[in-house]
Amino acid sequence: MLVGSAATMSPARARSAISACLRSALSHAVREELVTRNVAQFVTLPSVRKKKRKAWTTDEVRIFLESARSARDAMFAAYVLAVVLGLRKGEILGLTWADLDLDGGELTVGRQLQRASGELLHRETKTEASDDTLPLPDVVITALRHRQEAQRADRAKAGRAWQDTVGLVFTTKTGLPIEPRNFNRSWDNRCDRAEVRKITIHDARRSCATLLVDLDVHPRVIMRILRHAQFSVTMEIYSQASSAATKAALHKLGDSLGG
Repeated sequence: MLVGSAATMSPARARSAISACLRSALSHAVREELVTRNVAQFVTLPSVRKKKRKAWTTDEVRIFLESARSARDAMFAAYVLAVVLGLRKGEILGLTWADLDLDGGELTVGRQLQRASGELLHRETKTEASDDTLPLPDVVITALRHRQEAQRADRAKAGRAWQDTVGLVFTTKTGLPIEPRNFNRSWDNRCDRAEVRKITIHDARRSCATLLVDLDVHPRVIMRILRHAQFSVTMEIYSQASSAATKAALHKLGDSLGG
């Protein structure tokens, strides 16, 4: 059971779980007088450095989105939501037209689409902190209007084959929800076609944050946009400004010191 569950954990958590299991087993062996002492009791696991997550530069974001727009990629608006608003994958796929006010320029995040226990579930987001109403930049509104037109065309072409679900924004050609794994494939394929560094959809959310940092947006505002539950999460990103921003800051410091 441990091996199966450990396989789904991060390396650090898996090692911790295995170590705890060994300590427990050896403690039981000591009580049963099978061994004289628990040799695992005093073992200290080495700390594991967190792997830095990837993030795109402004140019990479621009190239990626232009590639999707030019190719009339069906998921173009989804990509825009990921890198411009930092929406999570489940939030993007769970978005409905009722959540949008394109004329008023607002989007309400409150539901997500996820596959769990073999089922595709459209349900509330995990925490209240994830729920919010966000203003929509013009680039997002334009992309969503194009998506609306494309879906209407799909509906008309499908005719009776159209599956009228809950009004999801992103659907297949017959109105069915988009499978999360298929969205991953579309994203990876677009990265290849755009010839940009391959990052995950979640890394696109981080890219949104780092781009906001480069624009000198206050961390409290970034926290609101990304709907982080803890300010420390925002500050971890904020403290990792891009190399270009770091270079500019060091040049500014050098100039102030007469260098």
